[in-house]
Amino acid sequence: MGPGLVAWIALMAGNYRLSVRQIQRLLQEQWELGFSSGAICEAQGLANRALQKPYRAIGEHVRSEAIAHADEIRHPRGGDREHAGTWWLWALVSCSATFMGVHYSRGKQAAAELLGDFNGYLVTDDYSGYNGVPTRLRQLCWAHLIRHFIAIGERRGSGGEIGRRLLLLARLVIRTRHRVDDDRLDEARYHRRMCRLGESVRATLERGTRLKYDGRTQGQCAHLLKRESMLWTFLADRRIPLDNNRAERALRPYVIWRKLSFSSHSRRGDGFRAMSLSVSETARQNGVPIYAFLRTICAEVLAPEGVTSHIPLGKPRLTA
Repeated sequence: MGPGLVAWIALMAGNYRLSVRQIQRLLQEQWELGFSSGAICEAQGLANRALQKPYRAIGEHVRSEAIAHADEIRHPRGGDREHAGTWWLWALVSCSATFMGVHYSRGKQAAAELLGDFNGYLVTDDYSGYNGVPTRLRQLCWAHLIRHFIAIGERRGSGGEIGRRLLLLARLVIRTRHRVDDDRLDEARYHRRMCRLGESVRATLERGTRLKYDGRTQGQCAHLLKRESMLWTFLADRRIPLDNNRAERALRPYVIWRKLSFSSHSRRGDGFRAMSLSVSETARQNGVPIYAFLRTICAEVLAPEGVTSHIPLGKPRLTA
């Protein structure tokens, strides 16, 4: 196989989420090329070697950004009994790059490995694995909070009233942010309104902790009160979004791939999924034609000097 075919195989797997068997059939039908599944896996192994340097450059860039999003999703792992089971695909995403990695754990250690030396603002859901991030630098996703408030609001009695009140306040927070983003509200009024909304949210949560006959709502309100400061981190910097949609959108292609291609069975397979997704999504974010880039690095990896091409990511935006 030449670099063009290796790049095409990597494109079909990483961008179009085809399984090895589907790629095998497509090669046969399109060009009458009869490659074994093992040969296609070897081509992905060569693509792995080509992707390593651009992948590391993406990781370094994302970790130097001022704001990033993090999320994780189940990664089914086949193979021998020791390594089979549920692993996790982690994603760290900024406005200009996407960095992913596969880990056997969903704990704090895996989150720490993903984040590395990242010291900017991190937008996440309420998962405790990110608790190693200082609270002053972490923003909880309001879209996740709204889903929780909807669930609480569907309960009967005082707990339901608390949930519906929190949902109303959360929607006012989103509306106020949209108004300032659209230049329909000046900064001073924006901060005054958010302060009033913050006081109302705190008062409602405190009411929820005093419920006598709804222990579940009481516990949820107490939990949110402990993490209240992370609801309002976005007030420190207008660039911080209120939701974690960027990370969830970056993981969506993998969800489709996971359904179509089944599990990976080796470290090489894990690495190919993480690296190909990182490079293809980052290329898309920066308007770089992915097949042309893959062909270039697959040719360079066979040359004595190795891979020298990288996706142009621009200057990292460091925190003050």
